[in-house]
Amino acid sequence: MKKIALFIIIPMLMLSFPAVCGDGGIIGPPQIYIQEKAQNAIVAWNGTEEVLILSIDIQSSEPTKVLRVIPLPSNPISVTEGSFDSFVKLQEIINKKWQEIWNRSKGYGENAQDGGTLSANIEITFQDTIGVHNITIVKILDVTNFSDWATDFAISAGLTDITFSSKFQGMVEEYLNDNISYFVFDIIDTTKDESSINPIIYRFKTDFLFYPLKITAASDVGETYASVRVFCIAKEVIKAEVFSEVSFYSNLGYYSYDDLAYDMNLTEDELLEISQEIYDLFKGDPILMSYQYYGRYSSLDGDIIAFEEDFAYPDLDIIAEDNIFVERGEKSIVNVTVKNTGNTNLNVMLDVTDGLEWLEHSWFSIQPSWYIDMDVDEETTFQILFDIPVNIALGDYSVTYDMKSSNYGPVKQKNIVMTIYDKTEGGPGLYQDVQDLKTEMSYLVISTIFCIFLIAALIVVVIATIFKKR
Repeated sequence: MKKIALFIIIPMLMLSFPAVCGDGGIIGPPQIYIQEKAQNAIVAWNGTEEVLILSIDIQSSEPTKVLRVIPLPSNPISVTEGSFDSFVKLQEIINKKWQEIWNRSKGYGENAQDGGTLSANIEITFQDTIGVHNITIVKILDVTNFSDWATDFAISAGLTDITFSSKFQGMVEEYLNDNISYFVFDIIDTTKDESSINPIIYRFKTDFLFYPLKITAASDVGETYASVRVFCIAKEVIKAEVFSEVSFYSNLGYYSYDDLAYDMNLTEDELLEISQEIYDLFKGDPILMSYQYYGRYSSLDGDIIAFEEDFAYPDLDIIAEDNIFVERGEKSIVNVTVKNTGNTNLNVMLDVTDGLEWLEHSWFSIQPSWYIDMDVDEETTFQILFDIPVNIALGDYSVTYDMKSSNYGPVKQKNIVMTIYDKTEGGPGLYQDVQDLKTEMSYLVISTIFCIFLIAALIVVVIATIFKKR
């Protein structure tokens, strides 16, 4: 991503997103056109538990009730009403951090439905009315009677002329095959005017980060064009491939600008401002990531799922000479070989820092000059062309090879010594010989002084001995 995109496009995106979130399959009367125009989510996972804050932006051609179905990996520990303040606070935190970056770089409800006739394959685990939501959570053991039970449930909740398509039933079966058997049934009202539904916070145990997308694609709003934004909060950075495989792109992440790198760690105070439930998940400072999708829901063919092995631990091996010789006034080429030894694909760039206090970028160039893609175990060689002016003092200078990644920030550094020598027929070898000779002379002077000291001490001892004998 280019620098202008980092500091202009990204903040504009931050300031303009709608304060809504969530995902789930929407089912409504077939004669009424329903649109779920936008959804966002806060997904916080600490390795054993997840907090999912959900809501939607929805509109229908006529006022009606609709059913939203959300699959979950386990029965929720808690289901509570959230607030749009969580998204407002999160946005404020993001905007503040980007400004800093710029500065540095310059129970059961009485109205709950009975759920219709229960099947032996369906178990109700939770029912409550929370704000405008009428929520029932069920555990589906087998998809055989799902359609009949869900239809009865919808009718008992006041939804008429509702049907569950074979595609939707097939998606439920697919979730069951993946051992995701808990489903939220959320009855909400829609109107002709686009409206944001107040968030619901789900907290549940899971050994992987989970955000459902496929079920929306299979539902009645599958052909809607929408913007979907997912904020993820976790202890480590999730591999970019997890999101790119479901057509999400990063609009917040780890970027480098000159010699500075920025990430989005959240402090405990910031977590508490976002949500008490999210604050309770973490003891350290977790990392904030943000990804976005725009298009038809029907094009989403996967869920966002991240296991421990899907978290990125970027690493590089820099293979280069510990001491390089650069003749001032002449062009010198130095090769630096880099190997991706981490567990994730990287987009990397080489830079040279430190060294001469006045080391100018015009004094060297690097090829490739911009970020290049490197798969795991892939190796590539950068060429550095030095052109040091003739008026630079001779001597040894500390130089750092700085490997940066546009998606994971600074990855690896290697410190070397750059020896600037004068133009002579002998080249760097002669310069090194002179330096070695100077070193040997220094050792010789020190050795001579030490020997003189020993001789003087010996004379003193001999004289003292002679006087004792007398």
